Amino acid sequence: MSYTDNPNQTFDDAWLGLGDLSKIVIPNNPMINRTEEEIENPDMHLMKLLRDPHNVGATCKLLFNIELHPMQCVILQEFWHRPFPMYIASRGWGKSFLMALYAILKCTFTPGTKIVIVGAAFRQSKIIFEYMETIWRNSPILRSIFTGNEDGPRRDVDRCTIRLGDSWTIAVPMGDGSKIRGLRAHIIIADEFASISPDIYETVVAGFAAVSASPIQNVKEEARKKALKDAGLWNEQFDTLEKKMGNQAIITGTADYSFKHFAQYWRRYKGIIESQGDKHKLEELFKGEVPDNFNWDDYSIIRVPYEMIPKGFMDDKQVARAKATIHTGIYNMEYAACFTKDSDGFFKRSLIESCVVKEDNPVVINDKPIIFDAVIAGNPNHQYIYGIDPASEKDNFSIIILELHEDHSRIVYSWTTNRSNFKERQKTGLVNEHDFYGFCARKIRNLMKTFPPKVIGMDAQGGGVAIEEALHDPRNLESGEHLIWPTINYDKTKDTDSQVGLHILELIQFAKADWTAQANHGLRKDFEDRVLLFPRFDQLTLGLALDKEGKDIMEVDLTPLYDNLSECILELEDLKNELTTVVMSQTSTGAGARDRWDTPEVKMHNGKKGRLRKDRYSSLVIANMLARQTRQKLAAPNYDVIGGNRQDIIKQEGDMYKGPEWFTNDANDDFYTGIYR
Repeated sequence: MSYTDNPNQTFDDAWLGLGDLSKIVIPNNPMINRTEEEIENPDMHLMKLLRDPHNVGATCKLLFNIELHPMQCVILQEFWHRPFPMYIASRGWGKSFLMALYAILKCTFTPGTKIVIVGAAFRQSKIIFEYMETIWRNSPILRSIFTGNEDGPRRDVDRCTIRLGDSWTIAVPMGDGSKIRGLRAHIIIADEFASISPDIYETVVAGFAAVSASPIQNVKEEARKKALKDAGLWNEQFDTLEKKMGNQAIITGTADYSFKHFAQYWRRYKGIIESQGDKHKLEELFKGEVPDNFNWDDYSIIRVPYEMIPKGFMDDKQVARAKATIHTGIYNMEYAACFTKDSDGFFKRSLIESCVVKEDNPVVINDKPIIFDAVIAGNPNHQYIYGIDPASEKDNFSIIILELHEDHSRIVYSWTTNRSNFKERQKTGLVNEHDFYGFCARKIRNLMKTFPPKVIGMDAQGGGVAIEEALHDPRNLESGEHLIWPTINYDKTKDTDSQVGLHILELIQFAKADWTAQANHGLRKDFEDRVLLFPRFDQLTLGLALDKEGKDIMEVDLTPLYDNLSECILELEDLKNELTTVVMSQTSTGAGARDRWDTPEVKMHNGKKGRLRKDRYSSLVIANMLARQTRQKLAAPNYDVIGGNRQDIIKQEGDMYKGPEWFTNDANDDFYTGIYR
């Protein structure tokens, strides 16, 4: 960096990463060599400069008072020129904000532009709209340009719209596609693409942009082009001169697992770009002929990992904490913008996802497809098994509920809490209990009213003893409730066996090595056999739950006070994430070594070592072990009765003894029958 007469300015401009701005030569400077027409019509010349994507930084500063980093300007320029851009970036980089800015710019400088923003749930598509609304409120120049009665943002029950003259942008929930099938747009923005059903996207969303932005004009231009070619007057320069921006389909979001559909789209885009238009490579990619009018240059991948983001743009300490505390695979997706092959733990993410029921690829058991959803109220015609990890002083209290079926089990409910959440509930008067474990016991009893339990499994360690005592404390009973006692084992009698009440509490010694090994291997085996299933999950399911509950779009509720379906759905997603972090190791080497299942050791924000939470995982291990024991109880064996008086036996046809060959070969001869004919 060279120092000019104003060194402070040089330092102030260092964030641009362009060095000494005084030494930069601007090619084709628009203020030099202006035409006579441009000089005479400065307003039109200014408009030309503002709508030029090369000047997007200056445009945003002038119109919206928004200062952009050069990196953001480059991304907006790439959006402007490509019909099919894919935008993958680190969480926290501001993808939604940049997409909102792009939509505003397009609507402003290309009159008549129609943009549809879709997310799997209304919640997601509204986020971009919220940013557009903020830009509108903070930009008096923009509001002075568009002064019509219909201009500006508007919220409706099932959509949010912002109108700028003849242009508009609509944010809508994806749903099942039925409500948006009739919409037509020039630009489609599919936000958080990993959560969008690929089938709905291809059949509904992609069809939005199938109609030309200016159909009649495009027909005229195509006919003119053909006529020129037929007359031998067309040359390649005309393609460059007449190149225009047509419709767009923009895919954006954070990275996902490589076996899911977002990664498939990424690989397809990557293959197209790397082909550089080579016909043979494209034919191999498409497994057939290349479609007419296909242009590899229409495709673009914009990837922004955290490491490429200018220093200071994000809270680096928070990102460093995330890198230290979350699973490597999750960090690579969320911050490094990498599609992760699979989780590294004992329970692979691909294995977990294979047990999620889907309408398009259902789990079939005994020739019957299985489809079900998460619930917050059970079915009185079914039986349920509870798995409970009682909280210690710093951990979460967790409940997982399985619904029992003859040939499989369904994970239908998850709930967690902690002491902080309990105190917040106390402040708002939502609980009557004075102690935390009494509150947890009350939650169990309330769930029993709609989830009839066959057995309740709970770790005996931590707060297990305190909750056990609360469950059979008569002072905690409400009308119609019974005391809850440990189960009765007739081989091992206990003092509590004679107590009056429900003997459905199974206290688990979770720390016992043999039990833990059997339970974890059993859990993975049930996933592999697909007899332990997760409810269907997509952003549609979550979105419908959120909309039904009337939750605010920008609400961030990390410790919900009210129990509802949306939180249950998100809890089950957290359960999946916990499962992927569990690793198997050995406590030591040598003869005394035993297997151990735990989350990886990480450095916490206070510098001390700790481990990721696994409360939901522990609850599932307990619940599934009890479900396995229930399912695997053998039916009474069928014995062939060959008995009676001697004369009946003499008349018996076939062999009398059944079993291994080494026994039956001799046992079925006359000597061993003991019967003399």
